[in-house]
Amino acid sequence: MSDAVALRPPRSLPLEAVLIAIPVLLAVAGLAIRYAGYAATVPDATFASFAGGMCRWDCLWYVKLADQGYDGFPTPTLINAGNWAFFPLYPMLVALVRSLTGVPTIVAATGLSIVLCIGAARIAWPLLGRDLRAYALFSAFLVAGPFSIWFTTFYTEVLFLFLTVCVFAALRRRNIVLAGVFAALLSATRIVGVFIVFALVIEIWRAHREAGGTWRDFVPGVLRRPDWLLAIFLAPLGMFAYMLFLHLKIGDALAFSHVQRAWARPTGLPPVFIFNALFDQARGALFPTFSQQLAIGTLVGYALAIVLIVRRQYAMGVYALLCLTAPLFAGMASMLRFTAGLAPLPLLLTRLLATRRWLFAISLLVLLASGYFTTKGWLTGYLSLV
Repeated sequence: MSDAVALRPPRSLPLEAVLIAIPVLLAVAGLAIRYAGYAATVPDATFASFAGGMCRWDCLWYVKLADQGYDGFPTPTLINAGNWAFFPLYPMLVALVRSLTGVPTIVAATGLSIVLCIGAARIAWPLLGRDLRAYALFSAFLVAGPFSIWFTTFYTEVLFLFLTVCVFAALRRRNIVLAGVFAALLSATRIVGVFIVFALVIEIWRAHREAGGTWRDFVPGVLRRPDWLLAIFLAPLGMFAYMLFLHLKIGDALAFSHVQRAWARPTGLPPVFIFNALFDQARGALFPTFSQQLAIGTLVGYALAIVLIVRRQYAMGVYALLCLTAPLFAGMASMLRFTAGLAPLPLLLTRLLATRRWLFAISLLVLLASGYFTTKGWLTGYLSLV
């Protein structure tokens, strides 16, 4: 079989069984890899303490949010920061799973996150060109790779990625209203989820052009299609609902933005932040600093977004550029996490790495091996992972 031909499953095995087995088996492998890193780092580690031990940084905020809900004003502990910066959909889902199962919050979150990873991989199958090599790499990226530390604990990246995949899978099938429903959920997951409306408009424009329309009659054409119009108005609904809740709860609909002051986040131009981080080299250092790692990860994200546009995947490319740029106005913090959790980028990257058998094999090994080392870095305070 030529390397240029997409790898297909053996005819003796049902396709659906293969597509489920790959991410499930990799999820089990990912658990083993991360636990090995956890056991090698944490004294007296046990599997019972594993889920809680992997919960660090913002994960602790999400656990409290799922358990106790949003802070009032002033905050109960009279600290400067409230938990209003964290959007509500995923904490609500975790709280629901905890209530139904009776397991601790972090265990419910870990289980739900892994299920969402498996679901995201399965739904992404057509977006990956129905190529088993790309599918295996994408699955490994989510559940066993270096960034599985975020996707398999209590962070919103996993739901954000899952819903983004759902939106683009629906758009691929030209189910615009369903894409709008997923977009509304996306905008209730993270603030940048609202930018998915631009992807909807781009795909609606493509559908309009395919029907023989022009730019002159685009707006009238949309107004004549209530399903298209509904999808556009649905997209920001999740964020608007959260804003209404914050207004009623504490009297500030934009508290998710205003609370950033408590973390002393800087404001400035993205190119300046990237430039300063890229050249933040410690004297005599052999390896990139944390700032340089964040800058390199961000630039890789921009490069992949540009490749998407060059490949005429305009909706994914524009959406990725917007989601990368918006948080950069507040500095480089967490940019590696934001980049890795932006679904169009790993979708493209894994397709590129799957084009040759040898490249696929090396990439899979690197993903699995690096999952161990990032787990150790996560537990020892490696700042580029925060």
